[in-house]
Amino acid sequence: MLRRLLLVAAVALAAAGPASAWSKQDGTQVMDDGVTISLSRYTPDGAAPAGGWPGVLVLHGLAGNRGTVEAVSTRLARAGYAVLAYDARGHGASGGEITLAGPREVADLRALRNAFAARPEVHDTRIGAWGISYGGGQIWNALAAGVPFAAVEVFETWTSLYDALWPQDLARSGIVGGLAASIAARSPLVAGIRDDAVQSRNLAAVRALAEGRSASRRFGSIRTPVYLFQGRVDFVFDLDQATRAFAAIRGPKKLYAGNFGHPPSTFPGIDQAYVTQQVVAWYDRFLKGVPNRVDAKKVVIARQGTANRRTELNALPTTKTHTVTLRGNSTARGSRLVTRTAPPLKTALESWGGGTATVTIPRLSRYPRLVVTVLAGNRVVTHGGLVPRAGRNVVKLASYCVYVPRGTRLRVAIGPESPAGQLAYLGFGNAGSATIGDVTLRLKALAKPVSG
Repeated sequence: MLRRLLLVAAVALAAAGPASAWSKQDGTQVMDDGVTISLSRYTPDGAAPAGGWPGVLVLHGLAGNRGTVEAVSTRLARAGYAVLAYDARGHGASGGEITLAGPREVADLRALRNAFAARPEVHDTRIGAWGISYGGGQIWNALAAGVPFAAVEVFETWTSLYDALWPQDLARSGIVGGLAASIAARSPLVAGIRDDAVQSRNLAAVRALAEGRSASRRFGSIRTPVYLFQGRVDFVFDLDQATRAFAAIRGPKKLYAGNFGHPPSTFPGIDQAYVTQQVVAWYDRFLKGVPNRVDAKKVVIARQGTANRRTELNALPTTKTHTVTLRGNSTARGSRLVTRTAPPLKTALESWGGGTATVTIPRLSRYPRLVVTVLAGNRVVTHGGLVPRAGRNVVKLASYCVYVPRGTRLRVAIGPESPAGQLAYLGFGNAGSATIGDVTLRLKALAKPVSG
């Protein structure tokens, strides 16, 4: 699972429709600070249209390289797009150090985009971008900085890095630790802050770094057409990272919540064919001007576990709140988890929007972390955590889209870490004790489930 987390951009988007010929040329470009970026250019064969081929820059995920997204690059080249894929600084064959999608990476993306647009075979304004995870974060930050892309697509990525990885000032330690380990050798910045980031220390510095790499406070300035592809269940970047952006940005936009993502999901998912079709259709609409109505429906939610069934909406879905109170009085000591089980569900629910878990703690001693995990069988429906205090603790829960059938008995596990086999919140041992009193779940769910 950790390996999948670190290689999330091992993309395999299959070609759809008749193939066209293209050529590939490897090269380099030197940035203004002297760092050399390695790149590949893909050009459709034949005569370019008037003004040049519309172009797309393709950005890989953390600890990846341009080879991990080659299937995307070749698919777009077959569809009639000039493509530039490159190894981000500190990745692959490129030089430099990783500064975590910061201003330096944004400057690289701007320079690469401008040089690409200046090529005679490429249209100088019809330039888009495609990015997954780390690459998607760079694209969001570039949009917020005014890089003039004509259309973009962002996959399973963040818009607020701090909210994604340190919600309520508690690190998703397993996630943060895995991400940091994948790049620390080429990132003195990450190596220097890794221990604090994983163990939720010196959070003012962690927050400052994360907020400087997040677009969430600058959504109002973004007018570029954006297609947001986010996984239904993604322990790294949950649905909130996309839904909040979708609600706030002002230009043309579309959101697809699909059967893919970081662990516990995979990329690509079983809905790969639909995703591939949508990828090309969005660029056809906004880079080629094809009136294909890809943006006629604004929000699409895949049915859980199926390849070809989806619900299409004009706006974000309406939700309802499922509330249940689990009474009791149990003591969690060390790494032991307290478990409570709810009565069988009277109706099916499909989570969306997270919700909260209110935990009453009459007493605690040296208990630095409180993690709440809601499960249906062994499947995580949602989870969250915070630094607890005696009294009432309101834990914000992650936004995943999980279908839970009627008759299921939800189970809530409470302690200093995630249950065994779950990587989100890893513990550090030596936890003290906490008395867990009543627990009230308020789970947000789709008003009308799309699965089942």
